[in-house]
Amino acid sequence: MDGETASLDHLILDALPCPVLVVDTGGILIYLNSASERELGVKKEEVISRPLTESLYQGKKFDHRGRYSSALIETLETGREFSLRLEEIKTVLYIVPKVFLVDTSILRNRDGGVVGACAIYHNFLRDRRLLKETVMNRLTTVSEQFETIYAFAEAIGARDQYTMGHSEKVAEYARLIAEALGLDEKEVDLAYICGIVHDVGKIGVPENILNKPGALTTDEFKQITSHPEKGATILSHISWLEDVVPVVLAHHERYDGRGYPRGLRGEEIPLLSRILAVADAFDAMTSDRSYRKALPVPVAIDELKRHAGGQFDPQVVEAFMRILGEYKGEEEERGNG
Repeated sequence: MDGETASLDHLILDALPCPVLVVDTGGILIYLNSASERELGVKKEEVISRPLTESLYQGKKFDHRGRYSSALIETLETGREFSLRLEEIKTVLYIVPKVFLVDTSILRNRDGGVVGACAIYHNFLRDRRLLKETVMNRLTTVSEQFETIYAFAEAIGARDQYTMGHSEKVAEYARLIAEALGLDEKEVDLAYICGIVHDVGKIGVPENILNKPGALTTDEFKQITSHPEKGATILSHISWLEDVVPVVLAHHERYDGRGYPRGLRGEEIPLLSRILAVADAFDAMTSDRSYRKALPVPVAIDELKRHAGGQFDPQVVEAFMRILGEYKGEEEERGNG
């Protein structure tokens, strides 16, 4: 009977759409369901019976700020359980890191002894409530007024069927680039905030233009290209976002001076705007749009390299390549091992 129950438990866990991981008291991975392979980019036969930190966290128990990289390991070692904790998975099968919200629990036997810990990983890009939870988790030090401005970002996503999670992904890429460039914590947080709100000006663009599958007319293109100015105007009415306004205004400027709205060139463009330009373009290229399917990541990388020094700041592109290379390099190393 116990064997039948265990088998049923595994069938139920395997049917769940969310990744589920279980570690023993030594932090060794002893179970993962099928969704874990799909969502976390791991292969069961390669990670079972190995330390969790080696499989998903590049062997690093703590991040650069001295915090546990894995909520699951923190739960195991401290007894603290989490609900929807933000976590970055440094998988070896994806070029870019993936972010999840994680629930964790201690596992005990019938006598109350600890036998391990388990975690459920939620893909926040599939649920608007989780999208908001992710942003608020990332920005714990930001004023509660941010909820007001985030409502604009949510409104854009609701109107544009192809940009669900776009602002959140751009924000995450911008944060990673800012860190790679060695910016201080305040600037890194600001890069993330700018990513969240960079498209708020699209609130003034008609929905049929946002979702148009074909080529835009001259007038329609003019309306699209007005969104940085509209966004800056909206944000200028919120005093604590004064540092965000010039960044949003310039996020479609080009390094060669051929961008809009003011035709700024090189370092005339705010650094965070140059960061947003790369983050925005990468997500646009690697996501399905109304007018085309997503490009493969290697193609998007080649496009960024090809336009470095023209559309994009070459130093920002180089920093992003370092980020992508860190994860891609691990993948290649695993393939050669």
